[in-house]
Amino acid sequence: MARPKKQGKRAKGIQSKKGFLYIVTTQSVLENGNLINKKIWTATGLADTPENIKTASSIRTELLNKNTHAAISDKNITISEYTDIILDEKRRSIADSTYSAYITRSNNITKYFGNIKVKDLNKKLIETFLDSLFIISNLQYRTVKDIKAFLSEILDHAVADGMIPFNPAKDAIISKSLSAEYAKEKSDDDFFSYKEAQKFLELSKDHKLHKLFYVALFFGLRRQEVLGLRWCAIDFQNKTMIINHTVTKGTKGVNRLNTTKTQSSRRQYPLTDAQIEMFKEIKEEEENNRKLLGKAYFDSEYIFKHEDGTLYYPDSISNSFKDFIKRHAELPQRIHFHGLRTSCVSILVHENMNPKAIQQWVGHKDIETTLKIYAKVKEKEEKQAVSDTMKDIITLKPEQ
Repeated sequence: MARPKKQGKRAKGIQSKKGFLYIVTTQSVLENGNLINKKIWTATGLADTPENIKTASSIRTELLNKNTHAAISDKNITISEYTDIILDEKRRSIADSTYSAYITRSNNITKYFGNIKVKDLNKKLIETFLDSLFIISNLQYRTVKDIKAFLSEILDHAVADGMIPFNPAKDAIISKSLSAEYAKEKSDDDFFSYKEAQKFLELSKDHKLHKLFYVALFFGLRRQEVLGLRWCAIDFQNKTMIINHTVTKGTKGVNRLNTTKTQSSRRQYPLTDAQIEMFKEIKEEEENNRKLLGKAYFDSEYIFKHEDGTLYYPDSISNSFKDFIKRHAELPQRIHFHGLRTSCVSILVHENMNPKAIQQWVGHKDIETTLKIYAKVKEKEEKQAVSDTMKDIITLKPEQ
């Protein structure tokens, strides 16, 4: 006979008693003229099982969101619990793809503060937390700034709810010296130079994602854009390709939307004869796989997918690219899949294309983004030119 589970905490705000799950909140109440903290046990009627623990947690979140008074009156609510409430409210006003960024920020907050109560937060605690994001997590200054902004937003809500008299995050200072010392600097090699791009395409010619890599590099596409390419986007007769659909990773799986990141991201490209032939080859391969697998083939309108028709998960593309780079030490090792987009700009800069034309080609929202990459590429090329000049002038003496 299986031993019965011990009673106690199962998840944040969820307790088990006599085989059933309860939602437990702490409220300040008056008893005999004294203000005391009292635990309120709300029965869920759910048996103590792993699946029901998740259900009970969802019920608890909904309960706290619906009953604002419960959240306000719980003066001992932890920063983790309150962050969950604000995060759920945030979800209603932003896109799912944006929401995933807030989840990452909230994870940093809840992981550090744990069960520290909202009312106990102060400027010193918050600055120590921000310091840890550099010292322990090696995050970029911009990322730390975003996390601080979300924490400040959470505490603004706490002020409005009467939990704290003021927001201690507003005066907290992000240490620029720690950022300089600990933050991982972006390498000059986060994109391919003209020659490196040629080398990459040669090395990857037998890779199953070679054509996807090529399209991303040639047109400077974002990951969500290249995965969002559908057959209706290719006009074989007029030799054009339209970017008007994206595939992104969301909080509940994958989002497939008839939209782009910005209005400027919606664009049309001319296709060369060779590119038309490439897409025809992909189409033919798809038809052969459909015939070979029959009913086991997964039909979809997307161009880039597995041999059985199932669709790529966004992270799998990035991971495949990363694994390929690791296997080839002659290529820049810090480059990520998004670096193919920057590499497209790099090649166009190398060919002395006008920055405005480059902006329109890759679909940057503003020219400033293009100019920053333009300057970075020029700096890298100029340094290489200086190095090439110096090595012919200042040479190492051969060993005697």
